[in-house]
Amino acid sequence: MSSQQALITIQNLEKSFPVREGVVQVLKKIDFTINKGEFVIIFGPSGCGKSTLLHCLLGLEAPTQGKVLIEGKDFYQGNEDDRALYRRERVGMIYQQPLWIHSLDVFGNVAFPLYLQDVAEAEIKEKISKVLATVQMQEKTNYMPMELSSGQQQKISLARALALDPLLIVADEPTGNLDTVSGQELIDLFRQLATNGKTIIMVTHDLEYLKYGDKLIHMLDGEVVEQKAVAGQQLKISGKRGLDKKEQANVRDKDFLSKLK
Repeated sequence: MSSQQALITIQNLEKSFPVREGVVQVLKKIDFTINKGEFVIIFGPSGCGKSTLLHCLLGLEAPTQGKVLIEGKDFYQGNEDDRALYRRERVGMIYQQPLWIHSLDVFGNVAFPLYLQDVAEAEIKEKISKVLATVQMQEKTNYMPMELSSGQQQKISLARALALDPLLIVADEPTGNLDTVSGQELIDLFRQLATNGKTIIMVTHDLEYLKYGDKLIHMLDGEVVEQKAVAGQQLKISGKRGLDKKEQANVRDKDFLSKLK
């Protein structure tokens, strides 16, 4: 549950890219706050700017205008090395397609961030045992990642993201390749982690999962058109992959969230 202490504050954020014909504005005057312990879901149609926004939040793309504040400090006042260190030590990443070191088993892949920090072997074993238990994958320690199902691989990916006890978990379309059961299991783990105080940002097209977020951010054409704090509320979202065809089309409606009662 959110402590209502701001972790990330976005102020008047804009991002433009030069093209032959001039400049394309991808993000337009974006403002929002992510509090510690919130499960924040960013959604919108393809091409709306979700990925560019994530890149700005992670220090991969400097904004053209505006600020990204991390715990009150201007993220882009530091240099690229500072931002890279932040990503390595303070952020746990989960991608739609998990990335593995194929020569290492599950233990080695999950432990890899700890080896980079020169953590003692005994402490590594303790931490890996704990995070694998958190995602209910402790029996898969000696498996190779590619021997596991897609759902199991995403749980292992989450365990690796948790290994350094990061300040923030960022999940970019984590359920995109999963079946309904595996996707629900992963979302339930996110919900449990947020309830226990972990801050999570998830970008998704799977709108049936909106009801599990604490805060929803709806993007359209490079803008945040809606923000809604929904912790403890019930959204009416149902049907195959969350919404029927008519409702899915409404994600391009700037009042999409206000029409969910």
